[in-house]
Amino acid sequence: MTKLTATSIMPKLSVNKAHVFTAGATLLCMAVSSSATAGGPAPTFESIFQAGSEPDSLSYRASFEGPDGSHTLQVWRDRQTRLRRKTDDAVDTYVVRSNADSFDYQMTVVDYRKRITTRINRNNLIHLGHFSDWFDLAHGLRHPVGAYRLARATAPSKAPVPALPCRWYALTQGNDTHRICWSAREHLPMVIWSDRAALAVWRVVNVDNRPIDDDVFLLHDTDFVHNDASADIDRD
Repeated sequence: MTKLTATSIMPKLSVNKAHVFTAGATLLCMAVSSSATAGGPAPTFESIFQAGSEPDSLSYRASFEGPDGSHTLQVWRDRQTRLRRKTDDAVDTYVVRSNADSFDYQMTVVDYRKRITTRINRNNLIHLGHFSDWFDLAHGLRHPVGAYRLARATAPSKAPVPALPCRWYALTQGNDTHRICWSAREHLPMVIWSDRAALAVWRVVNVDNRPIDDDVFLLHDTDFVHNDASADIDRD
């Protein structure tokens, strides 16, 4: 069996290695822990970008900019226990956990171009140096790590019109600022704008809250090579 490494399992913002489970999150991975401002503490990532009261069912389509161009991401989330992310019809990522309060999950990555299916759990992802929780995977943003500034903001003049109502925030580290239009109902960034690049690097195109059929979460990997990454790591 092929020796699996962090690079061979985890997604990148590219077509060639593209399941992009962090999609919009990766665009903000530089942003991290809050600083105080005069007159009181600044808002924290957790106080603004919250999970919890979103609809039971959520599916959405987003476009995002990676180093190699534009990509499309489709996401289906069912009751905080099942998640599917599909990027560019190239890679599917399925994530399942036993209940909505569980920190652990099982991830299955289906690479249609390489015809390989890889399974791994969260503990072994951490073993490989990749730290992602359910929020990161299900809400389009990764929890920050390090020093940052977060504040209310206005919409950039050239930003696209969000698909749903949302509130703008500016997340800054050093000279980099991303403006995020966060939907408090859907618990999603509807638009992420890079001030440095002067463009929208993430945009949700449509959102649907109708119940999701079980068929959506079925794998389509007949005759693919199957790798059990967790078993390989546990044997090492």
